Amino acid sequence: MTKKYFVLASLVSLFPVHSLCALETRLAGELSQVEVPAVQAASPDIKSLRAEYDEIYSALEFYSNAAYAARRDSPEFLEASASGQYLRARLEGVSREISKLSGAAYSGGAGSRRLGGVSARVRSEINDALGFDRPLSSRSGETRGVPIKQGYCQINYVKNNTPFLVQYDGFLEKGEIILTFDDGPGSLTEEVSAAMKEGKAPSLFFVLGANLGDSGKARLKVEAADGHSVGVHGYNHATPSGKPFTALSTAETLKQLGGVSASITSAVGKEPGFFRPPYGIISPEALRAIDSELGLVPVGWTIDTLDWSTKDPEALFQKTISLIKERGKGIVLMHDIHPQSRTAAKRLVVWLADNGYKVVPPERMAAAFRGRP
Repeated sequence: MTKKYFVLASLVSLFPVHSLCALETRLAGELSQVEVPAVQAASPDIKSLRAEYDEIYSALEFYSNAAYAARRDSPEFLEASASGQYLRARLEGVSREISKLSGAAYSGGAGSRRLGGVSARVRSEINDALGFDRPLSSRSGETRGVPIKQGYCQINYVKNNTPFLVQYDGFLEKGEIILTFDDGPGSLTEEVSAAMKEGKAPSLFFVLGANLGDSGKARLKVEAADGHSVGVHGYNHATPSGKPFTALSTAETLKQLGGVSASITSAVGKEPGFFRPPYGIISPEALRAIDSELGLVPVGWTIDTLDWSTKDPEALFQKTISLIKERGKGIVLMHDIHPQSRTAAKRLVVWLADNGYKVVPPERMAAAFRGRP
């Protein structure tokens, strides 16, 4: 008899079966209370992070080129623009992780140029994040275009079931421009605000609640003092993982936006009047509730500068004035968090004045949406 079986036989001879069962139960209970150290997840290494950066950068270039090539009001443009915005934020997040580990910035290697497209992994991530892989659902009584305010905006469904806010600018006269900036406040915000004030260009800054600490609220006060308006964008660009408001229920969306609205009010002493959904993605139901419950006017854009797509301020400036000249008027979308946007915006406001354009206040959109003359 082996040693193991000899021990078991000895136990059986010493204890009745029911006693052995009791002993087993007691030992199992004691073992269940022993804390087992959790296995730490492996931290990403520099090499894998750089590879991820290059993979995302390649996809960003692809969607940037696709957005520039597409017609501005087409489903292809909406998809490419939203995908590019999402990827720019992802790229900056990976860049920060690389800087933490290496102590140096990383702007891409040969790998990003070799990829030259969108990997299956990145495409799957975008589809999941922005809802492009969501199956079709029946929307009773609704068509692919859902009116919100006739002549002002509507919701168009793109890529199966993703609802985009489509803005119109028929209420603007030729030569009239509305300037808007997203995703602040940040370290560049006050400089942008001051430049717009100097150029007599009252602008609309859509802010994120995550940026509204003490320094963020101080920046909002500067914006308001400079004669600009502050609007609600979201807390974490909708969700912490970068998904749009379609990932939340209408009740969750209202709660989040209500909190950001309260933070803005406490900072500037005035309730915000405008809301822009991240990526322009929002359901008709949520948009109507935001209007009725929070009193926020929805705002899209008619001139997307795609300032996330380049770090070259000269290229951005030239493309922006080209878009403005082509359309003749419009609601311009930029971001006050990118250095290239800061530089281009400062040049743009001077160019607008020198070329006969007039920057009109955001209240023109509220009047158009509410049906006031």
